[in-house]
Amino acid sequence: MADDTSGGTPDGFRLDGILGVYYREMRVLRTRLVRNVLASMISPALFLVAFGYGLGRGHSYGGLPYLDFLFAGLLAMSTLNACYGIGTDLNIARFYLKVFDEYLIAPIPRWQVVAGETLYGVTKGLINAIIFFAYAWFADLNLRLTPLFALTLTMHLVLFSLLGFCVALAVRRHGDQAAINTFLITPMTLLSGIFFPLDQAPLVLRALVQVFPVSHSVSLMRASLTGGNPDLAHLAALAGFLAICCLAALRLARRAEG
Repeated sequence: MADDTSGGTPDGFRLDGILGVYYREMRVLRTRLVRNVLASMISPALFLVAFGYGLGRGHSYGGLPYLDFLFAGLLAMSTLNACYGIGTDLNIARFYLKVFDEYLIAPIPRWQVVAGETLYGVTKGLINAIIFFAYAWFADLNLRLTPLFALTLTMHLVLFSLLGFCVALAVRRHGDQAAINTFLITPMTLLSGIFFPLDQAPLVLRALVQVFPVSHSVSLMRASLTGGNPDLAHLAALAGFLAICCLAALRLARRAEG
C-alpha cells in the first residue's frame, strides 16, 4: 500500500508545490538580490530625473505637476518589467537548466507550478514598488495610498507575472522570447499613457492602447494615488485580462507536460 503523507488532505488543496517552486526561485533570487535591487534603483531614478525634473519641469497635466503624473506610470512600468522578467528566468530554466522539467515530473498539480512562479514574480514586483515609494518619500510627492490602489497594484503584479510565465512557455526556442518582448512589451510601455496623457493622443491610438493591460493599470494607479476620479471600467478590463492570462498559463503548463 502506498504511503499516504497527506494526512487526509486532497493533493489539490495542499500548498507543497507552490511553496517548493517559490522556495527554489527565492533561493536563486537571494544569490543576486543586491545586483537586482541596485538595477531596480538606478533605472527609475534616471527616468524620474530625466523626465520628471528635466523635460517635465514646470509642466502639468490635468492639474497635476508632471512629476506626480509621471510617478504612477513609472511605477507601473518598473513593476511590469520586474514581474514579466520572470519569463526570462523561466526560459533559461526551461531550455538550459531543465528545472521546469523537474516541476513537470514532480507529483504536484500544474496550477501550483503556475501559482509558485506567479508568487515569485509578485515578490519581485513588490521590491520595485517599495523602491519607488522610497523615491516618492524622498521627492516629497503628495500621494494617497488607497484600497483601490492596493487592489490595482496586486492585480497588475499578478497579471504581468502570469504574462511572463505564458510567454516563456509559449516560445519554441530560447531566442524567440526577445522578439516577443520587442513587439509586445516595448509598444506597451511607450504607448500606454506612462509618459503622456492619452486624452491628447489621436483617437486611433487611444482605441489601440485599450488592448494593452498596462494602460488600465496606469489609469487606475494614477487616479487613486493623486485623488482623481478612477474609472472602474479599467478595473473590469484588468480583471478580464487577468482571467485570460490565468487560463492561458494553466493550459500552457499542461501542454508543456505533453
